Parts: sequence; C-alpha cells; structure tokens
Amino acid sequence: MEQLGSSNPTASLVESTDAASPARVERLKPLVESAVGYMEEAQALGTRAAYKKHWAIFERWCVEHGLCCLPATPEIVAMYVASRADCGWKVATIQLALSAVWDHHDQESAPSARGDATIKRTMKGIRRRLGRAQNTKDPLRTDDMRRLLQATSTGLIGARDRALLLLGFAGGFRRSELVALNVADLAFVKEGIVVAVRRSKTDQEGQGMEKAVTYGSDPSSCAVRAVRDWLELSGLAEGAVFRPIDRHGNIAAKPLTDFAVATVIKRTAKKAGMATPKLSGHSLRAGFVTEAAHGGADYIDIMKVTGQVKFDTVLKYDRRRKLWEKPASAKLGL
Repeated sequence: MEQLGSSNPTASLVESTDAASPARVERLKPLVESAVGYMEEAQALGTRAAYKKHWAIFERWCVEHGLCCLPATPEIVAMYVASRADCGWKVATIQLALSAVWDHHDQESAPSARGDATIKRTMKGIRRRLGRAQNTKDPLRTDDMRRLLQATSTGLIGARDRALLLLGFAGGFRRSELVALNVADLAFVKEGIVVAVRRSKTDQEGQGMEKAVTYGSDPSSCAVRAVRDWLELSGLAEGAVFRPIDRHGNIAAKPLTDFAVATVIKRTAKKAGMATPKLSGHSLRAGFVTEAAHGGADYIDIMKVTGQVKFDTVLKYDRRRKLWEKPASAKLGL
C-alpha cells in the first residue's frame, strides 16, 4: 500500500480505510481531500516549486542517458551531482537538486539512496573542489540609504520606493516579508509602527511575529513618516502595502514581487551613482544587522527584529564590519 504523500495520495488514503463499498468511498472523499490539502501545505510553496523544477531536470537527464530515475541507484545519483558540478552549478544548488531527488522518492514511496556512502563522498569532493563560500551581497549602510533617498523620484513611485527602502532597512525585513505586508498589518502608535509579519522564511507554520519600527530623528529618513506618507498619497486603505505602479500613475491591485525589491534598490542605486553588482533585496536586511551591531545593539535584540534563529547569521555581518577595525596589515609600515 502507498504511504501518505504518494503520487496518488487520495487513492492511498481511501485504500488505507479498507473502504469496500463505493458509497463509503464517496462519503470519505471530502475527508481525504482535506487531508491531502494539509499534506501539500507541509512544504512552502517556493520549496515545492523548486523541488518540482529540479526533479524535472533530473528526470530529463536520466532519459537522455538511458538511466532509471525512479528508483535511482547510488551510482546514478552520484553521476548526476557530478555532472551538475561539471556544468558549473554552485554547491548550494546541487544540494537543492539532491534534496529534490530524495523528496520525489519519498512522495512516490520509492526506496532511495539517501545516506549512501558513494553519494556522500561525491558531495564531499564537490564541496572541496568548488568551495562552500556564499556569494554574499553588500549591506546597505546608513550613509548609503541617504544617497538612495536623494535619488528617488517624485510622485507616487518615489513615495512608494522611499517607504519600501526605509521600512525594509529599519525593520530588517526579508524582501518576501516586505511584499507580503498588507495595510492591516501596520499599526501606527505614538512610538512608531508595529508591523505584524504573518509568515516568514523561518516561520513556515505561520505563528507570526511583530516588529517595532521607531520614529527616526531625521524626518527625511524616517521609515514611519515615509510609510505614512505613502499610504496617504496612494489612498490605500486595505490590501497590499507595496504595489506596482505604471507610467500613468495607476496603482495595481496585486503586490510587488520579491524580485521587484531588488529592482528598486538597483535602479535607485544606479541613479545615485553607486555600484550595483553586489546589491540585492537582501542588502536592506544585511544593512540593518550591520548598522545595528555597529551602533552597539545587542545581538539578541537584533535577532528579535530579524527573526533569525542562529547567532552565526548575525555574527557573519559583524565579522565583515570588524575586518577594518584593527587590521594587522596597517601595522606593517608599508
């Protein structure tokens, strides 16, 4: 009998009830469909899409080489990940592809080679040859933010971009969290804004968290004022906070995509005369951590805002900043 999560979970669930009569099967169908729906929610939408994409690539590769993809032997999987490394894939992408293979085997209740020594040795060799260093993006510092703000345009697009940049920076937001915000998630209080984050990368079960964004001392770079000005100018009272705007000033009903956050940053940075290759949507969040640590904020307090669960993630940004505090090379007398 198939396990939950197979290619036909509805059939396997009905079968597991030992329902003999068609009438009973029909009666159980709504319960089965409900259970299947919850099973599909076990993984984030982005994860499911990535796994589907990578399984399709693996399946196509197997067909091209006359190999069996399900179940895939350790030798087949080892050859596949090696071929991905030879194609120039990064270690993180290869690991994602490997996870997709294991996930599909689980979904099909097929025996998998997960944990096999051959695959482990192959991946270890790939990591040693390609390295595991991440292609880190530059954080936006406070001075950088001031340059960006001066380069924003006037009108609706400028108001939206200033609110997006300042709120993302002051609240240490992930780009996905920013574009998911609704007007109802913002509570303006005397101290600033309380922002309700309904779901995030490290909170896939949707327990939610609140972020406190205080008024800035300079009105021109205050996130609270920028968000309030954007909402007043746009007239938005419900739905997505940050939305596309066409060249005629029409505001869309749908939210911005998370990729649009990086577009706003790079477009504005280019206008400000700043280098853009190592800037991304993550630069706002990285900048918050870097500047907060530089200003003396406790790591625990930083993590309360970012929602990060590992100290190493915060320390990574602070270590980059401290490289230039007392560099030993400055003592060489050169």
